[in-house]
Amino acid sequence: MKILIIEDETPAANRVKKLLATINPEIVVPAICDSIESSIKWLEENPAPDLILMDIELSDGPSFKIFKKTQISSPVIFTTAYDKFAIEAIKLGALDYLLKPIEKNELSEAIARVENYNSAKAATILKAQQQYIESITAEGKPKKLAIRNSDGIIFVEIDKIVKLKADSNYAHIFLKDGKQLTASKTLKDFEELLSEYGFFRVHSAHLVNLSYIEKYIKGEGGFVVMCDGSSIEVSRDKKKALLALLSIN
Repeated sequence: MKILIIEDETPAANRVKKLLATINPEIVVPAICDSIESSIKWLEENPAPDLILMDIELSDGPSFKIFKKTQISSPVIFTTAYDKFAIEAIKLGALDYLLKPIEKNELSEAIARVENYNSAKAATILKAQQQYIESITAEGKPKKLAIRNSDGIIFVEIDKIVKLKADSNYAHIFLKDGKQLTASKTLKDFEELLSEYGFFRVHSAHLVNLSYIEKYIKGEGGFVVMCDGSSIEVSRDKKKALLALLSIN
């Protein structure tokens, strides 16, 4: 297996290379690229590797720009120290990523995921990754949410989501056009991803888009009526915060 490392910090790059050797001595690292420009040059002059480990922030800019300047046909796992925008973009896009400092077991698991892709699934995920990265580099803040399913990844415009409902370790997503999707993430996961996009958890089982609330009905906690006509109970402990967000006295 050939793995290209794109990383501008030499100690970090060397550490990852050593970890790869301990995970599987047959892994070959054909190059370590430390910038956008050197990465583009290598990718255009060499056969595609089996996997790319790509740092988000390089010395000459965000590595997302590599996707805009050359064709990438290899699966990519992003690596990053904690960065609010980068993590948000990666999670919303359902892209594989590893937080620095990278641990051996996490790296091993990430490589195993890629090895288990069949050709059709790998192509679907790669295409989705590229489309998503193109959208965030063009628009700045991510505007779409990626939903993984058995076939790959579905992208949904965030402002078209009306509400989400918990179902154990899954979440049902209800769209403005009446469609419904199911994702293998908990409602808490989505709450963390969408809180900055005007979503509020009115109840342990419901996360709603505040823009689509049409009416608030008073009560102990009360109810919100959504644009699709559904009525959702508001927990008593969420009432004050919700009314503040809706600017209701």
